Amino acid sequence: MDQETALSDKLRDRILSALHLGLLQPGDRLPSIRALWREMGVDHRVVAQAYRALEDEGLVEVRGRSGVYLAPQDQLGGEVLAETARWMAGVLVEGWKRRMTLAEIPELIRRCTSTVRLRCAVVESNVDQMTAYSAELQEQFGLEAVPVYISPVPLPRPDRSVEFHGVEEAIRQTDLVVTTSYHSRLVRKAAENVNVPAVTLTVNSEVVETVQRQIRGGGITLVCVDPEFGNRLRAMYADASEGPEQIRVVLADDAEAVAALSQDDPVIITGAAHQRMGDSDHLPPMLLPHSPTFSAHTARELLQLIIRLNLAAAEQQDPAELLAGVSA
Repeated sequence: MDQETALSDKLRDRILSALHLGLLQPGDRLPSIRALWREMGVDHRVVAQAYRALEDEGLVEVRGRSGVYLAPQDQLGGEVLAETARWMAGVLVEGWKRRMTLAEIPELIRRCTSTVRLRCAVVESNVDQMTAYSAELQEQFGLEAVPVYISPVPLPRPDRSVEFHGVEEAIRQTDLVVTTSYHSRLVRKAAENVNVPAVTLTVNSEVVETVQRQIRGGGITLVCVDPEFGNRLRAMYADASEGPEQIRVVLADDAEAVAALSQDDPVIITGAAHQRMGDSDHLPPMLLPHSPTFSAHTARELLQLIIRLNLAAAEQQDPAELLAGVSA
């Protein structure tokens, strides 16, 4: 993949995410070519070419010196965006290549995603990440999240510890397990022992880049439930930060500190903190939406597992009805 194509894909994902989350509206002005080449460290000509590619798709309008704008989005039935129609057409064409009729595709999707209710162990050491990951797995991927808490300090010989065997037993009762790189060594070993597939989660790059940019611009405030998550965030963004004071941590239970937050502060409020505090008018606007948390790579890995496990279950239930040509 060349630099222009990679940048076009990245810009497309950013714009569509903002559009579907309601953060952008047709006609809104997008970051200038100058702003993007400074942010991303690529040649301005590559940025211009990437925007032109998105213009050819009908997603943006390049209006000369006036700037780049989100193009009007055609609608079908008042709801489906033209971009969504193009994407769905691509999916259906792939089915057509495999000699599937339109009537067969909904049943195939059901078999791939809803044959069984899959149980997913979520191994983490703090409430904030556990809450965010469990919510996304349930809401976006249809999994039953099973929280498995673990010590925040990695063990030197995890396979000989009581905690390791506890994790192993918890995983044994599930269909798949997810964790972060902090606990990946222990979890993958435990999952291997009980023959359960494991996925190491990675974070949406847009989230990472937004936080890094804000830290370099003067700092950020994190409102969370678990102090351990504050420590982890500081470790994650140590390269972007000149000191720990650039990531200010406010605990959701500290009513005085929460009340003192300024409406002008760039703030990240975790899902767990939001649940703890409830809705409040005086809270500053969040810098980031809560979803999507996962990277596209993680989503793809999870979906491949979900499809394989569902198709395996469907084959055991009624192999004669599996669509021809479909395999795990």
